Amino acid sequence: MTSLNEGALGPQAEPFLRADDFDGDEDNWYIEQRAIEIGAGPHEAVIELRAAFKRRARLLSPVSDQPETVAPAIPDHGSALPWPPGRAGTIARFLYQTSYCPIPEVSITATVALLAGVCGRAYRTYSGIDLALYMILVAKSGVGKDGMHDGIPMMLELADRPMARGFVRAQDFASGEALHKELLREPGFLYLQGEFGKKLKRMANPLDAPMQSFRTIMTKAFGKRFLEGKSYSNPEDSLNGVDWPALSFVGETTPGTFLECITPDMMADGFLSRFLVVNYGGDRPPTNRNRAATFPAIDRELWCALVDHVIRYQFPVNTPEAVTVIADPESAAMFERFDEECRARLNGTDDETQRQVWNRAHLKVLKVASLLAVADHYLAPVVTPEHVRWAMNLVEQDVETFQTRQRDGDIGVDDDARQRKLLSFLRDYIVNPVPSSYGIKAKMVENSIVPRKYLQMRSASLSAFTNHKLGSTRALDDAIRSLIANGNLMEVKRDRLMEGYGFGGVSYRILEL
Repeated sequence: MTSLNEGALGPQAEPFLRADDFDGDEDNWYIEQRAIEIGAGPHEAVIELRAAFKRRARLLSPVSDQPETVAPAIPDHGSALPWPPGRAGTIARFLYQTSYCPIPEVSITATVALLAGVCGRAYRTYSGIDLALYMILVAKSGVGKDGMHDGIPMMLELADRPMARGFVRAQDFASGEALHKELLREPGFLYLQGEFGKKLKRMANPLDAPMQSFRTIMTKAFGKRFLEGKSYSNPEDSLNGVDWPALSFVGETTPGTFLECITPDMMADGFLSRFLVVNYGGDRPPTNRNRAATFPAIDRELWCALVDHVIRYQFPVNTPEAVTVIADPESAAMFERFDEECRARLNGTDDETQRQVWNRAHLKVLKVASLLAVADHYLAPVVTPEHVRWAMNLVEQDVETFQTRQRDGDIGVDDDARQRKLLSFLRDYIVNPVPSSYGIKAKMVENSIVPRKYLQMRSASLSAFTNHKLGSTRALDDAIRSLIANGNLMEVKRDRLMEGYGFGGVSYRILEL
């Protein structure tokens, strides 16, 4: 009635129950008792047998003459981010096909964040770190980035487990105190935040005490092995500390709001370096009118089994030992090489912003690759080179986008950011055709002479200039003076401008970029 696997592994291999020895309608307690009798894991036995019963039922059921429902084919809108490999990719494509505004980046962000929230506390990397992640989706308003808020709860509903809803908190924590208490009561969840940019703006304000405490808790909870408890005068209100809080986070915001909030202070204390940022720069796609996609049956079975397995890790005490995600030899070597690359880049600069970009890049790759491995084989996850390559591509896109925006002056609102922004305008002026709406003579562009009005028009709506305490005009003049002092620009005399170009406004010759 029961069997021991006595093949090549020898007589010490794990015992297991055979589905053929059961009718399929037995209660869980009976299966668990049978497993205990032969020395097998009772919980794992229930999961494996239930999945086997379902497969057997499908094989024995009569074949229908009706064609199987096929998920509608939705055109890909030129995403630079490929689908994740394995079952994570299956989930991402399903979310894409069921989205009202299908965008690959939104579906992929939702998938990785979902896996982090569900698996973050139940698994560890081979280096002993939890799999929780902080993510931000940055996209223009109105494109459909709020699809995450539909897709993630939908996947938890598909798991068909009442406690699965506890893996997500779609609520607004008013302070760090509120978030801290929730983590102590029920650790290991995904905090799903809509329009995170507003809260991020408040966190950038050092005078906003509630949001400063919120920022502190998020900083402390990331990768923390132990989160301290809370003690009050009334002992009944006190909460004990918890091992492995495993807080995961995903929020969405617009580029302007996000970039304005990246302050030197936030970069210096490592708060923003904890976030994996996914960018979507495209427009709103055509509406998906046919969202009747079907999640493949075998993938749903495995998804339900995964959720059922990790539910035991939601409790603050008496949780089982976490499963370690191992890496095969080739993947381990890839991790080592990327770690060395990150270390070299970090040590190669004194710019604190650049250092923070690379500080946790290796950790993000390790966590994302491990989550992909768990999605493929939740009982014995192994990271493969395919997992590593996809994770590295995701993280490197984040780093590249950040560096480009910093170089172009999109990040920050200080003097340095304004100067970088003007330099990016000047590069654009030289390299790309100047629209006729600026009213600039072609000969001025050919001779690298830029009118002040061009710079004023380009910077008029940017927060780095408009939020200057003395006004946007003063901010522009100060930035131009700095570029003149640095040898990037030289003012052209008015009489020469009139003689050569028939233009009497303030203008500058571009000397160096």
